[in-house]
Amino acid sequence: MSRATLPTEALDWLAVWREVRGLVVAQDAHLTRRLRSAGHTIFALTDDAPLAVRLGSIDGVTPVIARPEAIPTDPFQFEVVFIHQGLHTLDLGLALPQVARALRPGGCLSASYLVRDDTVPWVRRLAALLRRFDPMAMRGAYGHGSLDELRNSRYFTEVEQRAFRVWQKVTRDDLLGLVTSQPLAANLDQGQLRHLLGQVGELYDGAVRPGESLRLPFQMLCQRAWVNHDELTGPVRMPDNALAIPL
Repeated sequence: MSRATLPTEALDWLAVWREVRGLVVAQDAHLTRRLRSAGHTIFALTDDAPLAVRLGSIDGVTPVIARPEAIPTDPFQFEVVFIHQGLHTLDLGLALPQVARALRPGGCLSASYLVRDDTVPWVRRLAALLRRFDPMAMRGAYGHGSLDELRNSRYFTEVEQRAFRVWQKVTRDDLLGLVTSQPLAANLDQGQLRHLLGQVGELYDGAVRPGESLRLPFQMLCQRAWVNHDELTGPVRMPDNALAIPL
């Protein structure tokens, strides 16, 4: 099954302006390629050397081999820093001040996650069916709870959020393949797996219209966190209980 396409309107909202100078904390090449094709000037940060080579093959993209916890650029270089599906993988105590330092005044950290929307009836029925075999089935741990941490950061004191609906076409074979790839499938014998796939096939056939495919719903959760440089540029004051050493 192909990946869900990131909606153009969501990427435009995350980019804020046209032709921005942006830094992508890259998990793969997809977001970088989309932003570059939209006309933005993109630097792509990764500590994965093979990925850096792929990123560098995209016309107009400058790869940077490093971690977000130690961004090797001068201050105030970027208008937007993009992180998709990866904020939870960072040491935010180290990464957020680095991102703030790299952003120009008035810039923002644009973070996003694509998460499955289980409110659609056929998806709820599928989840209920799989959870008869594994109570943890389809309980996706996407990491999007890390978006809440931006609201508590002193480096990003103003946060906006939006959600965009994304639909991914799913054929019958796609759905059966999705179920087969679930961890629960490895714990079933062949007879149990055939029985489960038969039920999944019946669910699909009962939910789809003739000649069409089902659509698997996602939401793209997006936040723009506007940088506050006060913590980086303000004077350093010694706390009252600090030890003073005369020189």
